[in-house]
Amino acid sequence: MTQNLFGWSDQAWQTLDQFGILFGDLMLLISIGGLVYGLYKRNDIRQWLTRNRFPSIGGRPELSRWQGLIFTVSRANVPAWVIDQIQPEAVGLLLTDSSQGEGEQIKAQARQIGAKVVIRHIDNPDDPAEVKQKTAEIVREMQESGISPIAVDVTGGKTPMSLGAFMAAEEASIDTLYVTAAYKDNKLDMASANIIAISQAGAHG
Repeated sequence: MTQNLFGWSDQAWQTLDQFGILFGDLMLLISIGGLVYGLYKRNDIRQWLTRNRFPSIGGRPELSRWQGLIFTVSRANVPAWVIDQIQPEAVGLLLTDSSQGEGEQIKAQARQIGAKVVIRHIDNPDDPAEVKQKTAEIVREMQESGISPIAVDVTGGKTPMSLGAFMAAEEASIDTLYVTAAYKDNKLDMASANIIAISQAGAHG
C-alpha cells in the first residue's frame, strides 16, 4: 500500500481536492463578474484610472492655446482682464446672486469680441458639489460646440466654488488657472497681474 504525501489520509486529500475545485470555480465566477462589470462601467473605470494625471503643476502656461474659458465669478475685473489677454471663442460664467451684475459686465465684454457665453447660476456658493456639476455642464456644452482646449479660472468666488470648479476640471482633464496681482490703494492692480497654472492637463485636442 502506497503511503500518501505527508502521511495524510485519502479522505483528507479528497477534501483538499474538492476545496481546490470549489476555489477554482469561485475565482472563475469572480473573473467573469469582473469582466462584465468592467464592460458595463468601462467609462467610469477609465475616468478613475486617468484622474490626477496632470504632468505639470504650476508655471506660466501658453495663453494663446485656449478656445474656451470658464470663470468662478465674484468681481468682473479679473475675468475681463483674462478675456482681453486670451481672446477666447467661448466664455463660461458661474454666477451667484451677488455676482449677477458683475456677470453682465463680463458677458457684454465677451460678446464684443464675438465669444459665445454660457452661464450657470449657483444657488449655494458654499456647496462645491453644485459648482462641480454646473462647471461640468459648461465644459460639456463647450465641447459639444467644438470648443477645445478649455481652461477653468478659479480666481473668483468663494473657496468652495473654486474647489468645486477645480474638481470638475480635474475630472474633465482640462487646465485650471489662477490670476495673481498686487494690491494698490486697497484695490487689485491689474497692471501687475499674471496668469499662472494650477494644473495643466498636457496634451490638448
